Amino acid sequence: MKWFLLIVFFILGCGGGGNSNKYPLHKDITVTNFYVGELASADNGYIPNVDSAWDDIWMWDFGGVDMPDDRNSTYPYYPAKFIPSENPFYFALPYDDLDENGNPKPTQKLIPWYKGETNTTILKNRWIKIIKTYEDGSKKVTYAQWEDVGPFEDDDFDYVFGSARPKNQINDNAGLDVSPAVKLYLGLKDIDKVDWQFVDEDEVPNGPWKNIVTTSGVNWLDLVDIKKEYSFYWQLQGSLKDVPANIYDIDLFDTSVDTINELKAKGKIVICYVNAGAWEKWREDANEFPGDVLGNDLDGWDGEKWLDIRSKAVRDIMKKRFDLAKEKGCDGVEVDNIDGYENNTGFDLSYFDQFDYNRFLSIEAKKRGLAIAMKNDLDQANDLAIYFDFLLNERGIEYQETSKFAPFINQNKAVYDVEYNDTYYDCTLANGFHLLLLPIELDGSFVKSCDYGEY
Repeated sequence: MKWFLLIVFFILGCGGGGNSNKYPLHKDITVTNFYVGELASADNGYIPNVDSAWDDIWMWDFGGVDMPDDRNSTYPYYPAKFIPSENPFYFALPYDDLDENGNPKPTQKLIPWYKGETNTTILKNRWIKIIKTYEDGSKKVTYAQWEDVGPFEDDDFDYVFGSARPKNQINDNAGLDVSPAVKLYLGLKDIDKVDWQFVDEDEVPNGPWKNIVTTSGVNWLDLVDIKKEYSFYWQLQGSLKDVPANIYDIDLFDTSVDTINELKAKGKIVICYVNAGAWEKWREDANEFPGDVLGNDLDGWDGEKWLDIRSKAVRDIMKKRFDLAKEKGCDGVEVDNIDGYENNTGFDLSYFDQFDYNRFLSIEAKKRGLAIAMKNDLDQANDLAIYFDFLLNERGIEYQETSKFAPFINQNKAVYDVEYNDTYYDCTLANGFHLLLLPIELDGSFVKSCDYGEY
């Protein structure tokens, strides 16, 4: 009877609900750090963290770059420039229960909380507690959610769910990656030691890790790939010219679905022009803009007025426009007049207002599976290049601004500079970017391209 009671006690203690002892405690594990939006570099094995194992647009769903050295002054667990949409207390472990095709691995059925799920991950958003023991013997505990796979391994089941040591050989056999918020809360060094253990959600106590809880599931999108070597053509009015460009940039409203389908049937990537910073009186949705969001006239552009980009009404209309772009079959959008803060708009717009709006545009485009081009706004390129798929700029050579293309070029992203004066069309100057000469009316009357010649 004594042995029977001991066995029952063991079963209840190790496998019963609400008792975290059912999961092994991983002791003395090397922990490193990573962050949402981290670019590929030697430090992370050239594996960027713009997307994750389970979310193609992780950075956009999170809300932006979780910059570890630029934190919110009053709540340092948040990045400085925005309040995240997902939990800033996140981590990565070196096991994925889905293979490269998105199918469950056989080992998924061995995960302790497996309940017969199929065709999905059962790891994303799971909780662990992380324990840091300091030199004086004191301890501190934090909790975090599982949002990516790593460091450097994706099939180390025996370590993650068993008693084996991490098989990764890099960074002192690192077996856990944690976010800036976790690192800050525990006071961790870049490479440190912790203990960690899985916990069920109902065992997670209140704390800063529960202010924002991630609930999103797998998010895999069929995103178009804008390769840096792709050639480009831009026409917003007139009979559409036939040129051998990889990318066509055309007007969202004025281009028919049939035309978009014809272009895509020819293998073209279709980018749809959206004026995101100015009201145009001829647009079919012009009457949806409240009067108080309309500012000063745009110099040289009759019938256009600057918009108050801080307005929810403006942002809601842009969401509708992106919905239309998706509905019509556009592969992406080009957003114009997104540098209002540098112009006489009639509104007191700051650098941050513009950054926040442009980040919003990028997030909303990506949520719909759309690529997005940044138009001009070169003085914000350092902050915004990571959010946009490519850069479309006007008069970079004429205005001697091509050096400002660097943030996009350095991230291996395509850059297209359009000149409107033949004086500045010199292909020998197109170092790291594509150069075109077009009519300022963008009516298709002519094009010269350093990629495909004159048409």
